[in-house]
Amino acid sequence: MLRGQGMDPNRRYWFPIVGYNYRMTNVSAAIGVAQLEQIDTLLEQRFDLAAKYGQRLARYADLIKIPGEESWARHAFWAYTIVLREPVTLTRDEIMRRLADDGIETRPVFYPMHTLPPYLKDCGGPYPVADQLSQRGIMLPMHTLIESDDIEYIASRLVHHCQAKLSSATAR
Repeated sequence: MLRGQGMDPNRRYWFPIVGYNYRMTNVSAAIGVAQLEQIDTLLEQRFDLAAKYGQRLARYADLIKIPGEESWARHAFWAYTIVLREPVTLTRDEIMRRLADDGIETRPVFYPMHTLPPYLKDCGGPYPVADQLSQRGIMLPMHTLIESDDIEYIASRLVHHCQAKLSSATAR
């Protein structure tokens, strides 16, 4: 019913609920099938890029938390998300602005659900971990056209900006 605009399947043009038009077009289905035929190759490219980011950024674990995997799961690396640790005193938005000035497009981590208008009354809270991840998380470029030199440049600029204004406790 939801995908069919809320129409009752037993009573044509009767809409007992608000629905949506989630039916897939033939063109969308063909693109999806073509992508699935390449899924192993596409995922391996992402795993390779993530490994290169990880190798380059791992030595800065005091500044940047990099993504990890649990033993029971495999990360798809749709995005490569890092979290700025406490010694980094510049805000996430300032780091992102500086990276943009360097020609590096980034994205912020999503707003926590409990801060979005449709969920304000239902979520309760507080949710300090979600708030902190949202405020300090940055998604780095992650697509199959990125090369090793690009990752080196992105990582070096990120680290440079994270070290630009460390807290006084770290600087001592």
